[in-house]
Amino acid sequence: MTTTADVQPPPVDLESGLLTYSTGGGRREGSLRTSFGDFQVQELISLEDVVQTRSPGLVPIYKVTKAGVDTPHVAREMAAMIKSEVNFAGLKDKNATVVQYMSARSTRASAPAELRGNRFEAQLVGFSRPVTRGMLTGNRFRILLETTLDLSEDIERCYAACRERRVANFFGYQRFGLKGGVNRKAGKAIVEKDFAKAVGLILAEQRDGEGEKAKEARRLCAEEKYRDAVPLFSARQDTERRVAHHLSMKPGASIGALRKISIPIRRLLVNSYQAYLFNLALSRAVAEGVDIANARSGDNWAQLKEGGLTVGRVHGVKEEVPGQGTAIPLIQIVGYAYRNYGSRFDGVLARVIQEEGVSPGSFYIKEAEEMSSEGGFRPAPLLSGDLSCVREERGFVLEFSLGKGEYATVLLREVLKPEEPKFAGF
Repeated sequence: MTTTADVQPPPVDLESGLLTYSTGGGRREGSLRTSFGDFQVQELISLEDVVQTRSPGLVPIYKVTKAGVDTPHVAREMAAMIKSEVNFAGLKDKNATVVQYMSARSTRASAPAELRGNRFEAQLVGFSRPVTRGMLTGNRFRILLETTLDLSEDIERCYAACRERRVANFFGYQRFGLKGGVNRKAGKAIVEKDFAKAVGLILAEQRDGEGEKAKEARRLCAEEKYRDAVPLFSARQDTERRVAHHLSMKPGASIGALRKISIPIRRLLVNSYQAYLFNLALSRAVAEGVDIANARSGDNWAQLKEGGLTVGRVHGVKEEVPGQGTAIPLIQIVGYAYRNYGSRFDGVLARVIQEEGVSPGSFYIKEAEEMSSEGGFRPAPLLSGDLSCVREERGFVLEFSLGKGEYATVLLREVLKPEEPKFAGF
């Protein structure tokens, strides 16, 4: 596949459906995440309805600062503290310092002024309706790119492409994991209703960089010796522990084992496969020279809102596209509601689906409806704003805002084009 860059994407990119780059230039040496503080994320969320006095129908809202722990783990720990399930607007990177907002789901939740847990702390900011994804506008990033090279030209090339909406809005590495692509493989198995295969991938598929105990645990799981495997998984591998324990008690109960995984992570598996299909289609469109910056007649599209990070409602392929340059082309995320409307992107996506041997209807999972996915639409270009860069002693500090559901690593991938993303801190 052709690419605008001077290099081809490495094998790990291909595993994630990242078949091309959006910008020119070659590979550059640099690293991210020398410490959690070097990769900072701040949610951009509307809090205008928050009040300081509790009243009927309102729940406590918390500002959560976390580092080195994923969002579902924090939510579970907070839920035990406030005696209520917890809502959050989005899954955030584990290997970063993150500020995000969470709320109780129940109006009867307790509301201490401060919470402290494993690698997080939370401050009560007031009371409102439960936090939802719709409240999120985007995320603000501050990232140290550590390097001895002068990357000024590479960064500006990437920023210029962002301003012109020429950087493809791929799903980033975090959606798939950099330890063998297990997420999307398990997601495909679920879509194909092969639940035993999905469980086997989660438990027995070896991951790059794991310790000897984890490797032995996965080997034992491959031999269905689940009881012996459970204590070898680490405390941070609690998903594997719960799934393996269930199978040790109920051999062959694959759907029940999957249900031992938290619902956000369970859905993430299917979402990961959807993201892979999306990336494949967008990669091919970019490589074929399709304009992703502006909607054209026959596209599904949405109007860019003030601020440049969000879009309005989805418009159909037969609706007239305004000429002010603020109509953004949309690409479908395949789900059971998918239809081929005949847009520039639908043709590419239809070929991807056919080659993968799946059907949109397969994303309705009768046996486990909570893992079903309707699908939807996603902007073709990365939506960004407030891009800045400052050189300092250790490298470059990049600051920028991205729309919700977009990945800073997608932008940084265009700067470095890393051969080994995992070792570069991606």
